Formats: sequence, structure tokens, C-alpha cells
Amino acid sequence: MEKIGKPQKVAVAYVENNQYSESLKREFETLLATKKFVHQCYLNAGNFSAQDCIEQAKKQDAEAMLLVPATDKTLTNTIGVIDNAKGLKLIGGDSIYNYLVVNDAGEEANQNNLTVAIPWHRDPNDEFTQTSQKFWNGEINWRTATSYDAAKTIIKALDKSNGNYSRKKLQRILSSGDFDLEGVTGKIRFGELGDRQFLEKDKSVLVQVKPSVKSGKYEFVILEQ
Repeated sequence: MEKIGKPQKVAVAYVENNQYSESLKREFETLLATKKFVHQCYLNAGNFSAQDCIEQAKKQDAEAMLLVPATDKTLTNTIGVIDNAKGLKLIGGDSIYNYLVVNDAGEEANQNNLTVAIPWHRDPNDEFTQTSQKFWNGEINWRTATSYDAAKTIIKALDKSNGNYSRKKLQRILSSGDFDLEGVTGKIRFGELGDRQFLEKDKSVLVQVKPSVKSGKYEFVILEQ
């Protein structure tokens, strides 16, 4: 949030009872000075209205809105929120990084400075990006890179198992202090509880929706430092 400012009043649109959505909502809430959101919208509500979500947030003087959909109908509802935002700063979880967002709400996302935190963003000059796009015959994203790193990590851990394969053995190897490898998304190592331990230079990057200089179409680009 340091790169995009710290609005004092933030609303949230999320998926109730969804583990990913509620977890990110809680993490973000700890960063707020008030320790709570001024308004909450449930993207999975049967009577969900994007226009009402925005109107109620503005009535509570919200300056920004956190968007944390899943990758189902709630993403479509989120696009409706983006379309109606009109002046609210928009902040999104990595589930927002989706071609539907730029295709269906690119102009509105750009106007409202939609900013999304993702683990990795492709560099057209990077060897991994070039090789992967040639292999898949299309553009890749952070999901491609993290999937590649996950496979690479498991393969190395299995090599260190010396033929003694089990889930517990794999977990012990991955969480041991001497396990690490260099991945596409940075150095990979894990803590005792299984969480990945990031170096400062390997932490998430921020992207925004902007029109492409070449094509004019909207796309996610890295937020300028």
C-alpha cells in the first residue's frame, strides 16, 4: 500500500465463506488505521447489485475499495463494481488478474487506477517468458510462473528423498533450513509452517490496467516506481 497511498476509509467487495477471499480481506484489514472496513459487499449474495455496492460505500465516505472475488460468477459481479466505481480507487487481489477484467472493464479500470498485487509479471526480454510463450503459443502470466516453480520445487525435493517417498518426508525436506532453489519468481524456501519465505526483492509486484502503446488495447502493466 505504500506505493499507492493509504486511504483512511476503505470498503471491500469479497466472497463470504470463501477461504481465499476472506483470508486476503483479513490480511488487508490489519493494514487499515481503523482496523475495519467502512462498508462490506458480498459478491456471492443472491441479490448482489454492483451499483448499490458502490453507492453504499460512497455514503460511508469510502475513498477506495478492495476487490477480492473468486474465479467464478463473483468475478463477473466484480467487473460490474469496476464499471460503476466512478472515482473510487480500486485495489485487487491476484484473482483480479484476468483477461475478462481488461476485456470487459479495461477503460473503467484504467480510469479508477485499479491496482493489483501479483507474485510475478512477465518481462518480454526474459528468457523464461520467451521460451514459455513460444511453447504455449500465447502470453503467459503469474500462474504459469508459479506453477513452473512449484513443479521444479517438488522435483528437487523428490530427488533429495532418495527413493523414500511420502508426504511427511516431502514436507520435512521442504521446511528444512538447508532447502532452497532459484525459481522464476525468485529464491524458493519455506518456513517450519510451510509458508514461503520471501526475500525483499522477490515480493509481489503491483500492476495496473493501462492501454497498450502498440495496440491501444488494455492490459496489465507494472506500476511505475
